[in-house]
Amino acid sequence: MKYSWSKITTNSYLQLLLFISINGIFIFKYLPRYDINPYISLVLYILFLFVGLNIYNKYISSFSEKTLKYIYLSIISLTVVFIAVSLILIDPYTIRVDRWSALSFFWDSVFDGIYPYGTHTHVSETNFASPFPIWHLINLPFYLLKDVGISIIFFLILFSFAIYKYFESYQKALLVIILLLISPAYWWEILVRSDGLSNALLVMMVILWYTKNNKNLTNNLTISILICGLIAATRFTALLPLALFFFQPYLKLPIKQKIIFPLSALLIATLAFLPFIFWNTETWVFFSRNPFMSQTGNGDWRALLIMFAIGVFMALKWKNIEEFFATTGIFISLFILLNQLVRLSKFEEANFFSDAVVDVSYFTLAMPYIIISIAIKISSKKS
Repeated sequence: MKYSWSKITTNSYLQLLLFISINGIFIFKYLPRYDINPYISLVLYILFLFVGLNIYNKYISSFSEKTLKYIYLSIISLTVVFIAVSLILIDPYTIRVDRWSALSFFWDSVFDGIYPYGTHTHVSETNFASPFPIWHLINLPFYLLKDVGISIIFFLILFSFAIYKYFESYQKALLVIILLLISPAYWWEILVRSDGLSNALLVMMVILWYTKNNKNLTNNLTISILICGLIAATRFTALLPLALFFFQPYLKLPIKQKIIFPLSALLIATLAFLPFIFWNTETWVFFSRNPFMSQTGNGDWRALLIMFAIGVFMALKWKNIEEFFATTGIFISLFILLNQLVRLSKFEEANFFSDAVVDVSYFTLAMPYIIISIAIKISSKKS
């Protein structure tokens, strides 16, 4: 039987497998710490998932849009309350994940006149802030509210609004939010005040805006340069979905614009770093301690070359937005998996689930694309 790229990538079972696999990684990584059997937990989770999707298909999806709107807003409101309570009850200093302190301590240092990228987190004196300047700037309002974890609430609300505006259907938007909220990976993000998924949601919302408004490099080159430059100044991983999204239209640009686009975006990203590059012109501290050291220190050029080739191949294969979402979910999952396996290979007798050398949190970056791909596929079967 002959299969096309479209049928392979958008296959709902493949996307569900990715969804279960990523959440399964979190189950196996963290539940054993509380003496909870991960095998039984995973089986129960899979049963819960399929029973829940069956209930959604048979009953919930047939509700009126008015009823679904009420359910949608109620679920989001209750989740916001739950997250807020969690932020109040959980002492961040008891958390052995330093995503929150990498953001918070950064601004502590800035306001104290101390070079921020040289400030270690609350977990270890060898862990430093790795997010790029624009992501720190985005999180500044939450720091001023005394808890950068509030950003999780902000991005959930913003994403809930964006996903509805994109679909213009509470039926489809509800399924996306339900899949997000039944993900152990998402609740891990909440409980440890991680900002990784929030960054991924931001990038996805940019792509949703482009798609919804028929924007592209040809008719919006200037704003695309600005957006790509700013996103590049948040995190390296934020560039992965953007590269897949813009690669095809980039190839269609005239040669002059092919040169202008990457150089101008790079210039904008570089401008964000200038205050830190020139923070101390006597010691040039930026060149001895900067965020690139954290984000590239565990990489491997061979793995990067392999993923670059795979990325180019995948970027050329998708034909519509549904295929893009599915392809991106697959690519990011592969990219993170290979990167973590490379890290694991550098340590003898290290374990994928129990050792700190493997950072499974990066797998959440693929979740938005996998979730929306599943929602589109299931919704299309109902149409």
